Amino acid sequence: MMTETAMKHLFFGRIRNKGLFWSYAPDITYDEGKDNLLCETVLKYGDIDDIRYLLVLYGESKVREVWERDVKSDARFKRLNYFLARVFFHLDVEASDFENLQHERLTKFRLLAG
Repeated sequence: MMTETAMKHLFFGRIRNKGLFWSYAPDITYDEGKDNLLCETVLKYGDIDDIRYLLVLYGESKVREVWERDVKSDARFKRLNYFLARVFFHLDVEASDFENLQHERLTKFRLLAG
């Protein structure tokens, strides 16, 4: 029986080998400090099986927390957010609910530029 940490290491490696950490070094490795990065990356770029496995490893509460904090407000992922909300988080939402959300990252960039 594998430990939870070993399962996370293997999953991280599988996601890395699929090329989903495209903006990081090719030899990026897992440590506990990268749990949020793994969740965010899988939510944005993983397939349905990846997301299902992510939910098994981290639980719906943790994955939803990362989604709400790091993915939900990103305007580039409106359709994805609608899909995730309805299918994986069982939320009663409409696509229009994701139209005018404040994007925290964009707000930070504007503050830095101003």
